Amino acid sequence: MDIDLIELSALRIGNDSQNSGRIAKILSGILFFTILIGAYFFHSQAGYGREFSISILAGSALGFVMQRSRFCFFCNFRDYYQSGDPRGVLGILAAIAISTIGTFAIFDAWIPSPNAGYLPPNAFIGPVHFHLILGGLSFGFGMAISGSCISGHLYRIGEGSFGSISALIGAGFGFILGFLSWNSLYSLWVAEASVVWLPSNLGYAGSLGLILLVLLSAAFWVSKRGAIPEESMYLINPKSRFPASIFEGRWPSWFGGVLVGLISILYYLRVRPIGVTSELGRIARSFGNQFAILPERLYGLDTIAGCATKQEAHSLTINGIFVLSLVAGSFVSSLASDQFKPSVPQLPWLKSSFAFVGGIFLGWGACVSVGCTFGTFFSGISAGSLSGFVFAIGLIPGTLFGSYLLNPKASS
Repeated sequence: MDIDLIELSALRIGNDSQNSGRIAKILSGILFFTILIGAYFFHSQAGYGREFSISILAGSALGFVMQRSRFCFFCNFRDYYQSGDPRGVLGILAAIAISTIGTFAIFDAWIPSPNAGYLPPNAFIGPVHFHLILGGLSFGFGMAISGSCISGHLYRIGEGSFGSISALIGAGFGFILGFLSWNSLYSLWVAEASVVWLPSNLGYAGSLGLILLVLLSAAFWVSKRGAIPEESMYLINPKSRFPASIFEGRWPSWFGGVLVGLISILYYLRVRPIGVTSELGRIARSFGNQFAILPERLYGLDTIAGCATKQEAHSLTINGIFVLSLVAGSFVSSLASDQFKPSVPQLPWLKSSFAFVGGIFLGWGACVSVGCTFGTFFSGISAGSLSGFVFAIGLIPGTLFGSYLLNPKASS
């Protein structure tokens, strides 16, 4: 009798789990069609139009891909230097390579002569000086302390991570500190800094070849020093049918990288380069101005190409709708794959405090660098800007230092 009760209980639990999974998939489908309806709505509204519509589609696609492939700059880098798994880093390098090739093709169509004396529109090509290294150090340190980069925190919100909310709030305060220190940094370094666009010096072929050589060398070095774990997770489960196979397991990192690269090309072609901090910085700037704690003028900040924080005509900006769509796309993916797990971490106040403090470093670094890992680093390198490489010079040691402070044994 007891055995029968146990079996009956297990059967009911299994049925409940299956029912909750079906409900989650139904909700995921409803949200998916809501995203499509929202894109159509913005496309048909005066004052919004195509760019807002495409931002909804591109943002949700990016969030979906990031959640499915775990495309996170910090997490992939941490997997490499702590456990020697190179797959995530190789996925990032693949994304940058594809994005660079596509972006250069767009440049060649828009500006046939790269030494004509002007830069591609909206491209993240910024001044190069020591402020980028400081920004990279701060951002990398913030990634390690908070547990992710800003884009990673955004897609994790779609999975139910409350700690990521604390990190983004901290990033907002970090932006305010960045605005408070901006004028001093601008006078010290930025005002006289050179804007270095590699194609204007090496041509499209030369600069593209150089960037791909750097990426290929990095991929070779990472592969040689790393080791892929014996267990592997495939995109397609041979026992599953389409479309269920899409939501089972984790997509390979290289596949996620390819898709991220393609999304970035299409988004730049139709709207602007990918970046995720403009809206967060704009909100922080509005908050600081409302309480009169920021300087009346931020010298040169709004003239630098990158994740701009100046006020726009609409309260809902293009970057704002892109970021919200990224979270929504991750939410769709996590629901459909049964990975939406709202969670409060152990020692929540301690973990939230770490996330908040790490977020402050993220925000300050993104402010003084006028972008983050997706903006200054990813989109910058894809555009052939030297600023993306200089930002990485600070980003990597900042990440390693923060990780060492948290876990010296694992980091060593």
